[in-house]
Amino acid sequence: MYSDQPLQLSPDIFWVGVNDTETPLFEGLWNMPEGVSYNSYLVKGSEKTALIDSVHEKKAQEHFGKISQITDISKIDYLIINHMEPDHTSAIPALLQKAPNIKIVYTPIAQSIFKKFYGIDPQAIVIKGDDMTLSLGNKTLHFIQTPWLHWPETMSTHLQEDKILFCCDAFGAFKKLPQGAIMESDIDMKKQNICECSQKYFASIFNAQREWVQKAIEKFEKMNLQIDVLAPSHGPVYTQSLKETLSRWAAWSKGTYKKTVVVVYGSMYGMTAKCLTAIADGIAEAGGAMSSFNLSEVHSVDALTALVESPALIVGTPTYEHEIFPKVADFINLLRTKKFSNRCAAVFGSFGWSGEATRKTASELAALGFEMVGEPLSIYGNPADNDLQKARQLGKAVAEKAFSMNNAK
Repeated sequence: MYSDQPLQLSPDIFWVGVNDTETPLFEGLWNMPEGVSYNSYLVKGSEKTALIDSVHEKKAQEHFGKISQITDISKIDYLIINHMEPDHTSAIPALLQKAPNIKIVYTPIAQSIFKKFYGIDPQAIVIKGDDMTLSLGNKTLHFIQTPWLHWPETMSTHLQEDKILFCCDAFGAFKKLPQGAIMESDIDMKKQNICECSQKYFASIFNAQREWVQKAIEKFEKMNLQIDVLAPSHGPVYTQSLKETLSRWAAWSKGTYKKTVVVVYGSMYGMTAKCLTAIADGIAEAGGAMSSFNLSEVHSVDALTALVESPALIVGTPTYEHEIFPKVADFINLLRTKKFSNRCAAVFGSFGWSGEATRKTASELAALGFEMVGEPLSIYGNPADNDLQKARQLGKAVAEKAFSMNNAK
């Protein structure tokens, strides 16, 4: 059971978000067994009240119930939309019925998307550039353009007097919030594995926009933005580890690697999988460790998450009807979509009556920008001792190349 009470960040600033533990796949793609929060914040100024972001429509009544404990919904003056994705906006049509006089604050692209999503053209303040502010009396909201975090219309909202940055999806995490907690000071961050949940979120949602993560962080620094509280739209609100969180996201976006090699594979009858121990031994000889993922048993996002901090990828695929094993092909397509590249890579796999898959996989990875190490290791049937020796050599060669190129630690 989760509390239906709003949570206070500071005087006159409240979390009125919700937890979602029913949706199995975020965006219909990414598994999130630990749930996710949709964070919405109510800011009460001495003269005006603003709601910053909303929630998914299926949680609208819970959301409205929390707001109503603080203020009359019909008297909210402004709704700030930092990002148009429906997990933050699909409750808004119902909200507008309760607050018909509310003014929506968003960017020009968000305005266009809003009309297309919901068929509504509400009274609005359209934010252009980085100089626009909005007074709530004793509190001032400053709007900052942060495009491609992770859609083109995205902005961040800085509450100047309280030094809070409402950054929507950026710096978030796949994680339901513990009962009665939103601030990291009230959460056992290690026990709740928040860092790992944040890395998974980065891999699945932000890796393709990693250059824009860097640009946003650089912009905040150049603007000398005073930030004591980092309030994303998923996961906890950061205070104590705010700088660490920003640094972690900067490292992920720039490609700061550990001495690990990610091995993803499919194996119909266990023959391809028999190479794993030999590959791991080769990686160990080079001073690294292997993280392996059987794509028939785990979600691809787990492998993508590990790849964020790894300079190397080894892919194992049997040949399936003359093609790459389907689970492996799906994974490669996600690499393409999320723009994973600029790493060392190699391919291995067993085949029965045809062996095209390893060659095709290597070609796909090279086209994505991976630097291929050695020739694809294609094995006819069960791997013999000499095949396992080649697998060991392949693991060692990939690790040595990757670690020397990327100064992995």
